[in-house]
Formats: sequence, C-alpha cells, structure tokens
Amino acid sequence: MNSNSITTALPVPLNILLRRRREELKLLQAHVAEALHVTPECIGRWEDGSRRMELSKLPRIAKVLQLDTKVLCTKALEEFHPVFYDALFGHGAVVATHNH
Repeated sequence: MNSNSITTALPVPLNILLRRRREELKLLQAHVAEALHVTPECIGRWEDGSRRMELSKLPRIAKVLQLDTKVLCTKALEEFHPVFYDALFGHGAVVATHNH
C-alpha cells in the first residue's frame, strides 16, 4: 500500500484513517503526539472520534503520517465542514487527487 492509498481506499471517517495509518507505520500515539506538540491523550481523542483535530495541524499530521497534505485536508474539509466543501467542490463532489 502506498503512502496515500490509506486516505482514498475506503470511505471511512478521518479518525479511523489516521489511526490505521499510524498503526501501519508502527508509530505509538506518544510518538505522533510529540511530533505534533500535543498530548498522547489528544491523539487518542482524535482517533476515537471524540475530538476533531485542528485544521491548522493537518499539514503537520500529513507530514508525520507520510500522507498527501492535499488529500488529507480535502478529506477533513469534507467531513468537518461539509457546507464549505460543497461550496468549493459541489454537492457530492469527488475530488480527484494525484500522488506527487
């Protein structure tokens, strides 16, 4: 599986995608938390869906988890702010992404 297939393989929630990718990379929540300057508990809440990650952290999350930033940000926008997503891409739009 390439580094970006996890974000496009299944229409699952972002929190599940992030947990799966972290586990795929064999990273502990503590490792990710340290890299993002948050607590491991924060990572746990992101992964269990009880807390949304801040949009401003998405580029750093993408880097740590070796994901395409554009794909990750688009997925977060679609999930967390569907009105803005629809305004930008149209209702029910599927945004084409390219691996760079």
